[in-house]
Amino acid sequence: MSLTDEVYERIKDQILRVQRAPGTAIYEAELATEYGVSKTPVREALRLLSQTGWVVVLPRKGYLVRPVELRDIRDIFAVRRMIEPEVAAAAAARATADDLGLLAGMLGEQHSASGTDAALGAAGAFHLALADIGGNPRVRAILQDLTDEVRRLHYLLPQIEGHITSEEELRAHDLILTALRDRDPERARELTIEHLNEVAQTLVRGFSGV
Repeated sequence: MSLTDEVYERIKDQILRVQRAPGTAIYEAELATEYGVSKTPVREALRLLSQTGWVVVLPRKGYLVRPVELRDIRDIFAVRRMIEPEVAAAAAARATADDLGLLAGMLGEQHSASGTDAALGAAGAFHLALADIGGNPRVRAILQDLTDEVRRLHYLLPQIEGHITSEEELRAHDLILTALRDRDPERARELTIEHLNEVAQTLVRGFSGV
């Protein structure tokens, strides 16, 4: 991994964990000093982060961690509903015994997670593993960005912290895995739509303070 990549991942992780909150200004010189590197890898990392939508360029000033709006939640899940039901259906048709074992392990980690961070990691890995089974790296890359956005929302909205380990969340993943074991693409598709709708509604309520 290059130094630019390392700086990119470090800044992005701080944004995801809301250690750099939405709307916070970021300056190249300050980051270079904080990370103990030159401005060049910081500049390149921030350029990449602006391309992927995590920061916004402030001309002649610096960068801003992209603010989060209610519309973002709706947009994220609109895209996920376009992609993930078909991903799950394809996985149900193609999953091998090894694939199912890997998914079961991820689900077990989510069930036994002792904190939000571990549970979010396992839940995100479960969704990305479904895309891996489909064998389309472009789809996987899109879902990586979308699940990262949802991860940040969980850190941003502490009032929904318990959702990722809730009975409803865990049962949804259990049922999707059962559909894969049963080789039932249509059931996997339907369950994924239901799951995405439930998560979206939870995030909207949390964001709206309902």
